[in-house]
Amino acid sequence: MLRTGKPFVGQGMSIAFDRHGDGVTTPGVFNFTSHPFIVDGNVDGVITVVTEITEEVKARQVAEAARKEAEAANRAKSEFLAAMSHELRTPLNAIGGYVQLLEMEIHGPITDAQRGALERVQRSEQHLLSLITDVLNFAKIEAGRIEYDVRELDLAEIVAGSVSLVEPQLSARGLRTFVSVPPGVKVLADAEKLHQILLNLLSNAVKFSHAGGSLVIEARPPATTRDGDAFVHLDVTDDGVGIPHNKHQAIFDPFVQVHRDLRNPTEGTGLGLAISRDLARGMGGDLRVRSVEGSGSTFTLLLRRPTSS
Repeated sequence: MLRTGKPFVGQGMSIAFDRHGDGVTTPGVFNFTSHPFIVDGNVDGVITVVTEITEEVKARQVAEAARKEAEAANRAKSEFLAAMSHELRTPLNAIGGYVQLLEMEIHGPITDAQRGALERVQRSEQHLLSLITDVLNFAKIEAGRIEYDVRELDLAEIVAGSVSLVEPQLSARGLRTFVSVPPGVKVLADAEKLHQILLNLLSNAVKFSHAGGSLVIEARPPATTRDGDAFVHLDVTDDGVGIPHNKHQAIFDPFVQVHRDLRNPTEGTGLGLAISRDLARGMGGDLRVRSVEGSGSTFTLLLRRPTSS
């Protein structure tokens, strides 16, 4: 540096030195910043600032080790959930199969009371199977094992198919349904995943709406982001109990059920919205919420629009 007059910067240099003056060297990590001291145009000396960062480096190493340990634990948890879900589905499917055989009177005639009992068993089996499916899907998402078959879809057809599946629940609660999705609106999505998201949003809307209320499903014109991507906005709006403002983000966390204490104990795992948002983002879109407690909620599903549309 005295010869060239050029400064020197050294980051994270490991140096062993006699820290305590007892002849024992210990390693340390340092940052060096050295500049030539110039007098009358000549290099007359060197100014050096040395900062020891040994503890900071150790803290980063500890944090990195903790992060890797947490990731490993998370993977183990996901693998356990996936394995247990598969194991539980097998006997449940068998229960459902035997119930159907009994209902078909393969093993002899049954009474009306017995048929009613079998129907209750079947409903419980289907409900438990849906809970296990939620856990399995969540485990797959966390483990990065979800595959997407994204292609161009007609949004009106997908919405109509999803609404038809929840028609019995809508009728049971006397909900009026208004669908405003123009034909010909194309989106880029995985049909199965999109159905799953819509069924979850519609089921939640039914669950938390007041009897005799209304449900509105509306597609808004594509909005273009700063990056030039165009998204179709699909709103699912109910006039039910709503969500407190401070819970708008929490509802997308796994196993969270905001209204468990506000209504009768809520059935479900609290995974539906977490899974739905992850699936939406996996397809390049998003899922958002606007809500006022006591005045209903609007869940907005953002779906990419084909560039040719």
